[in-house]
Amino acid sequence: MKVWGSYLPRIAGKPSGVVEEVAVPEKLYINLQRGGLIYAPVVKNGQDVKFGQALAEVQVEGGKLSLPSPVSGKVFIKEKEDLPSIIIIETDEPKAEEGVYDTSRLKHISREEIRSTLSSSGIWPFFWSSETGGIPSLDDERPRAIIVNFLLSEPFRARGEVILKRSWRIIMEGIKFLDRLLADYGTIEIILTAPHGPVARTIYKDLAGFACVNFHPVQPLYPVENNMLLKRMLRKVSSSFKKEDNVWVIDAQGVEAVGACLSGGIPLYQRVVAVGGPALSDPKHLSVRIGTPVKDLLKDSKSGDGTCVLRGGLFLGNPVDPDRDYVNFDDDAFFFLPEVKKREFLSFLRPGFNRTSYLPAFATVVTRGDDTQVSTSLRGEIRPCVACGLCESICPSGLLPQFLHRYLFNGDLDDAEKIGLNLCIGCNLCTYICPSKIELQKQFALAKEELKAEHEEAKAILARKNTHD
Repeated sequence: MKVWGSYLPRIAGKPSGVVEEVAVPEKLYINLQRGGLIYAPVVKNGQDVKFGQALAEVQVEGGKLSLPSPVSGKVFIKEKEDLPSIIIIETDEPKAEEGVYDTSRLKHISREEIRSTLSSSGIWPFFWSSETGGIPSLDDERPRAIIVNFLLSEPFRARGEVILKRSWRIIMEGIKFLDRLLADYGTIEIILTAPHGPVARTIYKDLAGFACVNFHPVQPLYPVENNMLLKRMLRKVSSSFKKEDNVWVIDAQGVEAVGACLSGGIPLYQRVVAVGGPALSDPKHLSVRIGTPVKDLLKDSKSGDGTCVLRGGLFLGNPVDPDRDYVNFDDDAFFFLPEVKKREFLSFLRPGFNRTSYLPAFATVVTRGDDTQVSTSLRGEIRPCVACGLCESICPSGLLPQFLHRYLFNGDLDDAEKIGLNLCIGCNLCTYICPSKIELQKQFALAKEELKAEHEEAKAILARKNTHD
């Protein structure tokens, strides 16, 4: 499988491959908003809860999703004006977590019971469906294929190889359970970087006898992990897949959670997060309980003053406040970026031994060194589009971002739609390499929302007209 366009800068601060355990804090903070859904509490203030007990639920098509408690303890609900509530858990004395589901029953349960178990254990939202464009329906939606992606290329998210090394047996169990969710003659497509490496050879051996499993080598270039892009690449390598075929995608930690739940009876309660970036002196991977304050991840780490902490990787991460934010159910990375407020004097005269660029503009193109100076600085001035074409050369969807920008700048939404606005996957690469510092991805995202609203309004008008007729 080949990624069209794409790019991966060499950035300093790569987390080590060892996973360290973070102690369970005295209080955990559970965010009741997940994946665009707002969950309603099903517990009361002051109530004692057990590990794995449902804290909040939300009704979706075909059933309901739950947020399980990551510990035993006492809960308190903190209301927030115009924002989802937060559940605070005062934790009991930490102990080894035991399964909360009957594993002897789970080994023989039906497809419907698997769906119910994964939805009540907080794991179902790890699946992405091409049919819904998000979480699969809890009705009898059955995919033609499930892509298991072990590659996250965005700097620096939790690496699949680290998750595999840590939880190999559980992940293999999880892959075997996925077969029960497939449509008839469906397949499991595994994304790896090296098809003949030791990891691939061991997977071949452990999954021997599973005829529905296929393997695909992919070059580790961003944004290979994008769900829509993975489906498009799968169609290109296999003519048996049609555009209308439903495809699901799940990553390494998602499969690990499936295996832990269906083979060990354990609900979702922890995440492996990568903490890295040029502002951190000791980047690493951490195993952390969901709800842990972000500041607790830094107790044994050293970050410089004036650091911007991003939830997620370099390209799509959003700023967080370490003193007021906490690890959510889907987190896998916190990126530490130096915050620079002053302009560098005559920086253009330097050869760039510590900087990288999409263009061969710095000495690192020869030395292959990492960018140790990447920061919140724009590295240039904001200016109009200069029609350089860099965004076109790097776009993994094969779009013409410079023309999309021109149409949208002039308010011509229809022409932007005609040249493929809806094919934008939101990877943010065009913004990252734009020499004019134009927020292209943000412009395209807002335009797509406007276009969606217009189409929904047109459908509503047509429906009313048909009703009157």
